[in-house]
This record gives sequence, structure tokens and C-alpha cells, in this order.
Amino acid sequence: MPKVRNAFLICLCFLLPSVAAAADPPIPKVETGVPLSLEGALVRGIEKNLDLKMVQVQVPASQEEVIIQEAQFDPSLDASASSGQDRLPNTSAAYWGDQQELGANTATVGVSKRFETGLRSRVGVETTGVDTNLVTNEINPAYRTYLVLDLTQPLFKGAGTEANTANLRISKKQQKQTQYQFLNQAQALANQVERTYYLLSLAHVVLRHRIESRHLASGLLQGNREKFKAGVVPITEVQEAETAVAARDEQIVYAQQQMETVSNRLKDLLEIRAGDPMFHRTIQPQDLADPGQPYPDLTQAMSVALKHRPDLLRQKVELEKMDIRLAYLDNQRLPQIDLAASLAMNGLAGTETEAGTLTGNPYGGSYGDSWNSLADGDGYNWFVGLRLTYPLGNREADSRYRVAGWERKRALYKLKRLEGTTETELKNALVTLRRSLERVRVAERFQNLAETNLRQEMRRLDEGLSDSFRILDFQNNVIEARIRKAVALADFNQGLANLHMAMGDNLTRFKIIPKMNPEDKVDAR
Repeated sequence: MPKVRNAFLICLCFLLPSVAAAADPPIPKVETGVPLSLEGALVRGIEKNLDLKMVQVQVPASQEEVIIQEAQFDPSLDASASSGQDRLPNTSAAYWGDQQELGANTATVGVSKRFETGLRSRVGVETTGVDTNLVTNEINPAYRTYLVLDLTQPLFKGAGTEANTANLRISKKQQKQTQYQFLNQAQALANQVERTYYLLSLAHVVLRHRIESRHLASGLLQGNREKFKAGVVPITEVQEAETAVAARDEQIVYAQQQMETVSNRLKDLLEIRAGDPMFHRTIQPQDLADPGQPYPDLTQAMSVALKHRPDLLRQKVELEKMDIRLAYLDNQRLPQIDLAASLAMNGLAGTETEAGTLTGNPYGGSYGDSWNSLADGDGYNWFVGLRLTYPLGNREADSRYRVAGWERKRALYKLKRLEGTTETELKNALVTLRRSLERVRVAERFQNLAETNLRQEMRRLDEGLSDSFRILDFQNNVIEARIRKAVALADFNQGLANLHMAMGDNLTRFKIIPKMNPEDKVDAR
């Protein structure tokens, strides 16, 4: 017996230093984050996220496409000027000298315009000065001035406003689609920011509970040390508590790692880069909202989605584009019959030659007199005619029309598929909300039971009827119950975010209106 007692004392001497050394194990340091509200995160994400900006710049670009199509009906100016001379060896008595000479200076200016009815018109002026050595010319040099109006109107193919404004109306539809695409991207980003924000809030809650768990184990360790010194409990009770403290320190470190990782994901979505005050800090979100928020049923949610979801609205516009294209291609199957008309007035003036003096030519004068002659209507010409073009069989136009018909059916199927997908997304979001609420209630009940059991077991410990293993197990039950409740609460909030995303009102829900112009600020009311 003395040998056993001495061995026990020797072991005790070795154990006491280790117990004393672990008297105050350090608590892992947790950084205080920078506060950021959910609305603030959403506004910043909409304003700063570069993925969204890449889509946003397509909106003003689509407006330029509309202008390009509108410009097809803008008037255009044409002008030309030329000067030339011909000289040929002469074998005719009709020319003075050994060569036939002809010099001409010509200038034209005109304005052309295409109208939405298909009419093409041009009003132009041409003036020409001719100098020749022809003996019989009564005026030399001679100046001629023309005023010409040309008109061409398709009567079947290419006729009418619908056929000629098809590309313009399609570009306007595409502009609207680009706006819906931007809104869809903005809503998807907002959903991602919101869900990440809830994950970060959950990570902070888990970290707080892990720290609380560590404090519980540390308190038990301190009590066991005092009892060990008093000879009430064996050293194994102290070691059990020390092991628990170390394990919970590891849980704190892991929880902090999760929190920092999610914080970095949120920073990436919000484009928080080097130089920003939050770049080297974790983000401190608001606490998770209680699950008392109202939400619609499936019928109400589907009704809102059909009116507000940008991807559905974009596909509906796609059908409208297809209708415009079908009508245009149907017109292109008609014969090409154009009504062409032209009216020209011309005037003449020039220097009278000897032959002109003999005959009394009335058009002698300067270049300006040719304009007076034009105004007097001394000369004119006109014509009206029809031109017909029709490919035999017309197979190309018919095939293009049929292809467009199949493409419209495909667009209709896609719309119906999107509506079905929307309904499934709404159903799943509502399932998540209902089941998360049930999990919150179950977790609350389990938490209350675990806390009651822990209190009872602590009283048993004070009475010497329990041990560290049971206390630590009951502590774990309490902490895990609180964490499970937080997880269920986070899932509820994420489900609510997904529901409003599927409804297409997750931004208007927070009264946030993204701007189409990249230079404008987000309107957050």
C-alpha cells in the first residue's frame, strides 16, 4: 500500500503542473465586422457589380440600334461635279477647224428620301455647260439646267408601313428585350447577394454559439479544477473538460473560417476591392429576421410572376418580334410591282453664234438666264410606268415564311416551358418556407428541452450525481439546437428570397429600382 500511495503522489506531481498550465486557455480572437444592412448590400451590388454592368451597357447600345433603323428614313444629300473635253480629228464640214471639239462642265445636287410607305423619291438639280466647234450651233457655249423629281412606289411586295417599318419595330422590341434582360440579371444578382447575406448572418450566429459553447466548457473546466484541488473529483474530470475546451476552440476557428469565407464571397458580389475600407474587414450583417413575414400562396405568386418576371416578359416580346417578322415575310411572297414616275423641267441659255443671230434664237443670254428659262417652263418631260419582277415558283420567299412560322412555334414552346419552370420554382420556394417554419418550431422545442435538461443536470452535478461527460453532452445538445434553429431560420429567409425572385419582385420588395443608364445611380426609396 505505501508503494501504491507513493506512485499515486508521483503521478499527481506530474499532473498538477499540466493542470495549472492550462488554467486559462486562450479564447480564439474574433474580429468585429463592419456593419452593413441588407438594403445597403443590395444597392451597392446593383451599382457596382461588373457582371451586371456588362449587361447594363447593352441597354444604351440597343437604343443606338433603334436610331440606326430610324435613320433608314432620313433624307440623304448627293452632289457631283465634273469637267471634260473631247477632241477628234475632223472629216466633216459641220465643224470649224481640223478637229471636232466638245467641252462639258456638269454639276448635280439632289435630295433622296425613303418613306415608311415604301415610296422612294429624289428631287435633284442638274446644270450643264457645253462648248463645241459645231458650225450649226445657234448657241455656243450653251447652258442647260434641269429640275427632276423621281418617284417609285411598290404596289404589292414592299408596300405599306408594316413591311417597311418591320426592322424598326423589331429593333424597338429588341431594345425592350435588352431592358428585360438587364432587369433579370439585376434580380438574379440581388437574389445571390440576399442569399449570401443570410449565409453570412448565419455564420455570425454559429460563431457566437461556438464561443458560448467554449465559455460553457471553460466554466466547467474551472469548476472541475477547484473540485480536483479539493479532492472531490478525479483528474479525469479535469482532463475531460480540457479536451472539450480544445475541441470547442477548434470549432470556433472553423466557424470563423466559414464566416470569413462567406464574407469574402459577399465582398466579391459587391465589388469590394483593395482601397475600400471594408476590404480587410469582415462584414457584420443584421440578425436573421424572425419567420413572421407574410408571403403569398401559389395562385397569388403565379399571378405576380406572369406580370413581373423579366424572363417571361422578354419571351413574350420575342413572340411579338416573330409576329412582325412573319407579317414581313408574308409580304415578301407577293409580286414585285413598282409604279415609277418622273417629272423634269429644263431651261436653256447661252451665247448666240452667227447662226443664232440669223435665225433670231430666243435663248441667247448668260448662265443665269437658263434658270429663268427653267422657271418659265420652256422645256419639260415626264413618264409613268410599271415594273414587274416575280421569281417563277417563288420558292425562296415561301420557304423563309415557313421557317419563320416554325421559329415562332419554338418561341411559343419556350414561353410555355418558362411558365412551367416558374411554377416549379414557386412551389419549391413555398415548400422551403413551410418546412423551414416547421423546423424552426421543432428546433425551438428541442432547444427548450435541451436547456431544461442542462439546468437539471447542472443541479445533479452540484449534488455530485453527474459528471463532466454528461454535462458536456448536454451543453452540446443546447448549442446544436440553437444552431439548428438558426439554420432553419436562414433557410426560411433564403426561401423567401427565392420566392420573390421567382415572382420577379425581389427588388421592388425593397423599393430598389435599378437604372438602365450605367451613369445613373440606383433609386432606393
